[in-house]
Amino acid sequence: MARAYVETYGCWLAKADAEIIRQRLGLTPVDSLREADVVLIYTCAVREDGEVRQLARIRELAAAGGRLIVAGCLARLRPYTIKSVAPHAELIYPEEVEGSKRREMRILPRYGGGVVYTVPLQVGCLGNCAFCATKFTRGGAGYVKSADPDDVVRHVKEAVGRGAREIYLTGQDVITYGFDMRWRPGWTLPDILERILREVEGEYRVRIGMSEPWVFEKFADRLLDVVKSDGRVYRYFHLPVQSGSDRVLRAMGRRYTADEYRELVRKIRRVLGEATFIATDVIVGFPGEGEEDFWATVKLVEELQFDKVHVARFSPRPFTEAAVMPRQVPDAEKKRRSKMLSELSLRVAHLRNGLRVGTGDVVLIDEVDHGLVVGRAGDYRQVVVKRGNSADGLMGRFVKVRIAGAGPIYLYGEVIE
Repeated sequence: MARAYVETYGCWLAKADAEIIRQRLGLTPVDSLREADVVLIYTCAVREDGEVRQLARIRELAAAGGRLIVAGCLARLRPYTIKSVAPHAELIYPEEVEGSKRREMRILPRYGGGVVYTVPLQVGCLGNCAFCATKFTRGGAGYVKSADPDDVVRHVKEAVGRGAREIYLTGQDVITYGFDMRWRPGWTLPDILERILREVEGEYRVRIGMSEPWVFEKFADRLLDVVKSDGRVYRYFHLPVQSGSDRVLRAMGRRYTADEYRELVRKIRRVLGEATFIATDVIVGFPGEGEEDFWATVKLVEELQFDKVHVARFSPRPFTEAAVMPRQVPDAEKKRRSKMLSELSLRVAHLRNGLRVGTGDVVLIDEVDHGLVVGRAGDYRQVVVKRGNSADGLMGRFVKVRIAGAGPIYLYGEVIE
């Protein structure tokens, strides 16, 4: 059996897709290039700077010789560019992940060990954002394809039975799960979440992936009821806002106002309490974004006190409406705005984390990162429980901690024996 070294760029869906390809091709994973017969690189097309880095890496891998497979969104968006730097590379597009010319969501990755099992619920998105190139690489605007709920539950049950302790429900926009079945009973995100919790026994936690706010709002009441009723679901939501300016939101093609987004976040915290993690994405320097628009975003971040903000400078992507819009913002101004907003976001996150000091929690240990043994609290915050390169049998265990300190990224916990 051939040995494969795998590199993945981008989202958790990309990681799941790369694993499906590896398993489908019968490749054994190895940890270094020196051991590999095949190199599989799964790419992302979201940002221009990421594209540049990935193309440089593909060129480097191609120069080393050997079999090279380039898969994913950048392979679909830039096939000729990739072939120009790696003529012998095999390309696999996102719709070809399962081995045919069309993605059917009939193949899910098998659990391969470790604490985390990532299961892709769906591909596609109901939006048509002006800045997004992914809509051209994964089926088009308004396209959604969902995995059968029986398959999802079966795979999760197997993973938990074999040792998985974190289940990541992922996709391009997980709240649209089941749209292709017109959200019939059993084919909604609350349905599949309830079924996993009911049918999969064991000690584990579930993380819900990114959701578009305007669709999430349609399911919010029922979904929040499910999350509130079972501590095995992280009190964590990733809801990209992108801008605090209604004018910019309209230009982006987003389907909500800033006030509608505000009310959604307030509803989540009313139902689940302040020990809830809200992550968001913000784009600064979108074409036509003026100083007043930018400050509307700053105000929104200050007001809603996000637990994490992914700040990105607008990056023009091929074939998108935004790439050819007038009033493109200069790079220097994008840099200034992103620096200001990133610094604000860290200060806000530090304040939010500080509210947890002195409280107790049960933490799932899932990572050793640069000499820190790190776990996740019930709201998915990262908690450092130990310093040192060994988890000493803690990986995959649930430990009781008292939160003794906080920074903008980590909480610091003392294990309660």
